[in-house]
Amino acid sequence: MPAMDLDTALLTMGYGCGQVIIFAVSFFVYFYSVSESMSAGYLVILSSCDFATTGGDKTLLANSLLGGMVASGLFIGLVADRYGRKFTIRLALIGALCFSFLSALMPELYSMAVMRMIVGIFLSGVASLQVGFLTEFHAPKWRPLVVTLCSHSQTAALMYCPLMGMAILPTNFSITLSSNYDMRAWRFLMMVIEIPGWIGLLGISLVPETPYYLMSVNREDKAIMALKWICRMNRKKWEDFEISVAELPRATIVAGGFWKELWDESIRLFKRPYVGRFMLCLWLIFGIFFVAIGMGIWFPVIRNMDNSGHHRFCYLIHHNPIINKHNIRTANGTDTGVPHCHDVMSNFIDPIYYALAYMSCFILSSLLLQCMARKFAIAVHIALACILGLCLNFLKQPTMVLIFFTLMMVLPGVLIPLATSALVDCLPTHLRGKAICMVRSLARFGGVLGSTLVGMLMRITCDVTLNIFNVALARKLKFVSCWPSFNPKACLHHSKITSIYIYF
Repeated sequence: MPAMDLDTALLTMGYGCGQVIIFAVSFFVYFYSVSESMSAGYLVILSSCDFATTGGDKTLLANSLLGGMVASGLFIGLVADRYGRKFTIRLALIGALCFSFLSALMPELYSMAVMRMIVGIFLSGVASLQVGFLTEFHAPKWRPLVVTLCSHSQTAALMYCPLMGMAILPTNFSITLSSNYDMRAWRFLMMVIEIPGWIGLLGISLVPETPYYLMSVNREDKAIMALKWICRMNRKKWEDFEISVAELPRATIVAGGFWKELWDESIRLFKRPYVGRFMLCLWLIFGIFFVAIGMGIWFPVIRNMDNSGHHRFCYLIHHNPIINKHNIRTANGTDTGVPHCHDVMSNFIDPIYYALAYMSCFILSSLLLQCMARKFAIAVHIALACILGLCLNFLKQPTMVLIFFTLMMVLPGVLIPLATSALVDCLPTHLRGKAICMVRSLARFGGVLGSTLVGMLMRITCDVTLNIFNVALARKLKFVSCWPSFNPKACLHHSKITSIYIYF
């Protein structure tokens, strides 16, 4: 029988229960990675009194997990390409869940920051490889839609965190373990946030490795077994199909050890024919992380105050008790020397609106993909985010401030999985893992940069800081003029911060 590639084989077997199971596993894996990432904003608030944090301490705690994700993302892709997507995701889940549990027990700020950084080192593999794992069980024509649908797990995660906070934090219970250490409710909240991760770990242990990876490392028999598993789960008989899978390009094993292979394999992404595609996608996702993640981490902090008055966005920032420095308490006009801290989550509703905004924008993205090319859908998202950000300079109506501020971050944020799926489509299998992880790792540095900008400068010069984010969005729109040419060199010459990937 004639050999067919894996794309054709998957298309021949059709979409069924097998892909639904993979979708559910990927859903919970991504659910956990988002929950763990966004819990940083809650920790900044809830640990303020226990650790007596300053502005710099809050920024350190907010950035520690992202910093770990940046560090490990540079090599986790090679691990995935060498040992498999399933193995790496499962190992990363175990490490992230265990160290997250330990971080909830840490008695002081710096030990918690170190533990959160270790969580980030493992979490990078969970967050980055989930998209590759999901898409490699789907034929190309299903990938953009299924990735967008699976991204609704981000909505579920963003809603899960405040809902669990509403259930646990108001009880204000604690367990006293020593004279200077209490297990307060927020530590238990950190543990509850891990539940989707344990579900994802169970699921990933019960499904096969991706057939694309197995073929790329010359394990054709196991690749056929993975395809048979899909066929069986789809309630079809393997014998009814005449499938003989064609070989894929093999992964190259480089003599000289892991780090030499890491260098040799990674440098290939910066050479022809991959460099143009790789750099365009890198700069796109970097800019998205800078705005969506850099500001998004601080969303619970920024909105955790009375926002009912008619005030500009920057007025709210300057009067936020968590972002600004601690005030010294006074008694009868005399400084007592005891700093005032604020560690109460008083606003769980706005984070829920934030989650609903993600759900709405993912639906919008799905609809736009059905009626226009991906590059135009991305242009619409970025243009709207830029306009809304500019309006925050003078808008005062409280509901509109909430809507515009939320959508400014959410509209670019929904583009992350879409951009990553395009990277999967255009690179060979043996380079996908390292390319995805390297792009996401370097792009997360944009999130660290944006988060540091908010933590250190927003309270000092809010208007300037806000408009730096607006400029970053506007710079992306300049790149639209070179989209029709699909010329990577021309696009990179036109703008240092690109906003579109060649395959969009």
